[in-house]
Amino acid sequence: MDSIELTEVEKAAKTLFSKIVVEGSSIPCDIGSGIDLEQKLPQWFDEAKFKRGQKYFFDNRFGMMQSNYCGLVSLLCDPKGLTILHNTGRSSTSETARKRYISTTLHMLSWYEIDLSPGSKSWASLQRVRKMHLNASKRSQEKDIGFITQTEVSLTVFGFLGYALIRPHLLGIRYDNDDDREGFVHFWAVVAAMLGVHDRFNFCLPKLAVVEMVCKICQRYIFMPLLQIETTLFKSMVQAIVDGLSEFTPFNSYESLMYFVRRVAGIPGYQHNVDMKKETICRKLFTKEEMLNMRKVFEGKPGYEYMEQSVIDDRILLFNVKQIDGTELNQNSLDNNLVSGVYNKLNDQENGKNILIELLGLNHNEELIIEAVENEDDWTRNLNDSKLKLLSDRDLRYFKFKCRLMDNNYTRIGNFLNESMLSWMLYRMRKAHNSE
Repeated sequence: MDSIELTEVEKAAKTLFSKIVVEGSSIPCDIGSGIDLEQKLPQWFDEAKFKRGQKYFFDNRFGMMQSNYCGLVSLLCDPKGLTILHNTGRSSTSETARKRYISTTLHMLSWYEIDLSPGSKSWASLQRVRKMHLNASKRSQEKDIGFITQTEVSLTVFGFLGYALIRPHLLGIRYDNDDDREGFVHFWAVVAAMLGVHDRFNFCLPKLAVVEMVCKICQRYIFMPLLQIETTLFKSMVQAIVDGLSEFTPFNSYESLMYFVRRVAGIPGYQHNVDMKKETICRKLFTKEEMLNMRKVFEGKPGYEYMEQSVIDDRILLFNVKQIDGTELNQNSLDNNLVSGVYNKLNDQENGKNILIELLGLNHNEELIIEAVENEDDWTRNLNDSKLKLLSDRDLRYFKFKCRLMDNNYTRIGNFLNESMLSWMLYRMRKAHNSE
């Protein structure tokens, strides 16, 4: 087995990530009934750090909300988690998505705004959200979708803080004070614990450098590949969010949002107007054998077929769907265990064919081309803004407008205007929520 020299931070982050993904994938988020859930502050709770994390959010509120939006889209690209969400029946239409994500936003804001203590609004909110997760998990089990695991709840935390930690410069977030960032991480360690994440899967508990490295590993090995795979259900669910929240977030569209999210996630081809010196990627930390062993954990697990097909890989995979005229397979990709080629011709790869047809909904004249990037130099050579040309004129305007808002947030007047706009949006959300 090839060996990789790692720093102490990388070793700690790699071990924790492996534990979350492998061990956590077989442990439910919660068991029993809602009344059985024990709600208490973890013994390592630090009130001063927690409040500093709350303040860091409000000092960067506009950028943090953008980070959360990107995190939400990233979480939805997980096919199993998306199926569980779809099964709740509360996010599939523009109207249900509007209600759900207004409620989610207000829940989250209560965690930041209110002291966390028994009987407080934020305490009740966390308790309610945890019960909703448990109920959704039970309903999913009844329909043979699978339960919500410790892995999924732990990775959900990435959606709330991951990009804010490792990609703040693209979101208008100030990141020059590590004490603030440590407070922010501690805040989410507490929230994760209150939502049922066990300490051994809570990646916000180690020191800041390890937490950042875990987020970078998640970016490279999970969200970067998944954000390139647009399933039919993913497209419809994200479109429902865009349509449902259009009165609060105008100048937005599915395509402009996806370009922005992929830019934040660092996917090659989406580097429009970014500082290339900051376009770094978590270096290869796992050997090929370690990746194969990790994949074996998901063999035969319902709902995790995508992990075998496209995610857990020691290389960086770049996905493109292309229209073709012929019916010839990309044999090189098949020989390298990458599902590729014209779908109606994959007769000797029936299982892989059916999995990806279900995931991507490709037509008979579409081919999935997968390029495997072997090292960081190859990855750097792929950095460009080539995907920008795929946007329509309207979507391009929307995307560039959003980028300007992020850049302007670092100026005093830009931050004032953005915060004023956000305050007005949240006022309207609260008004809409109270009228329902």
